[in-house]
Amino acid sequence: MTRQEWLNYYAEKTGCKDLELADDEIVFLHSDYGFITFFTHDDILELHHMCGNGKAWQKLLVHIMKENGLKKLRAFTRRNPKAWTRKYGGHIRGYYMECDLEEMKI
Repeated sequence: MTRQEWLNYYAEKTGCKDLELADDEIVFLHSDYGFITFFTHDDILELHHMCGNGKAWQKLLVHIMKENGLKKLRAFTRRNPKAWTRKYGGHIRGYYMECDLEEMKI
């Protein structure tokens, strides 16, 4: 899919009609896998948006974490975070899911 098609798909699935990204938010887009947006700070990779093939993106995120010495992944979701922890590992911290590399189901 094209960038716009992925954005339209994301809007349809999440109800987020006007996705706005911060100036320093990192965006990866792949025509087959979808897109992710994230920040890094301290030893945390903070995932804000993910659309498409979650398992493919998870492999990339793990690679990014290892290459940059990041210790934790913090993911925000509009869906039930318990479903995320069952699929990807980790634990719920308020309104987001958090896990370190050892906890992550790969």
